[in-house]
Amino acid sequence: MKDFKNFKTYKKPKKNYSIIKRKIFLNLLLVLILIIFSYGIYQVLHILKNAQESKLRYVYLKGNKILESSYLIHSLGITNNTKLNSHLKLDVYNKLTKNPFIANAKIAIIKPDTLYIDINEKTPLCILEVNNKQLLFSNDGQYITDNIDPKKIKVDKILHIKMANLTPQINNKKVVLELVNLYKKLDKLEKISYIIMEDNKFGVNLKNGIMVTANMFNCDYDKSVERLETIWPKLLPDADKIENVSICYPDRIIIKWKTKETKSGR
Repeated sequence: MKDFKNFKTYKKPKKNYSIIKRKIFLNLLLVLILIIFSYGIYQVLHILKNAQESKLRYVYLKGNKILESSYLIHSLGITNNTKLNSHLKLDVYNKLTKNPFIANAKIAIIKPDTLYIDINEKTPLCILEVNNKQLLFSNDGQYITDNIDPKKIKVDKILHIKMANLTPQINNKKVVLELVNLYKKLDKLEKISYIIMEDNKFGVNLKNGIMVTANMFNCDYDKSVERLETIWPKLLPDADKIENVSICYPDRIIIKWKTKETKSGR
């Protein structure tokens, strides 16, 4: 016969909360130990990684034909204690590409201690000198900067052109390119003193006193200067009598002779 509980006299056994608390404590302690252990492993790996990172000893720089190497290295702010890592590559790249003379750059780390830098400069076309200022233009006629420091840039390798003035046309890339083209052609014929810009024309003042006038646009400088070369020897004896030579006509050259009033200064 089955036994039945006497609900009147039956008492429910009490839970042992001390055991439960102990289990919770042990679980929390285990979690804390795992966290500390994981953090310890992270720190060890971080230390090992830093220990494996090489420190900079050499910089190999190429591609700079105009910019001085010493200036470039100094501008990067790197020393022998600099660590060779991806952060350094990004930092060097950002600093170089902010330079107005640099079009692009490639950075690489050569283990164990060398930083490799290959830069692509904006090829300079000319420096226009006007009113004690120097304006640098690239080979596509684009203005680069007027902040030209001989300690940073090899200015002696760039064509210098003295200008009496500059007009808004100088903002046109084609005008800059035509200016340099005309300068190079006439400078072979006779050394140039300075150039004036006026009414869409270039006035090229030669050192012998003759001014050669050429249109900024729609002028074939090759044919015009070649035509001038054929008569140039005949003009030289009378250079002091010539006021202006216009060369951009289709089939002729127009010579304007000085008047008596011009010669006497009246």
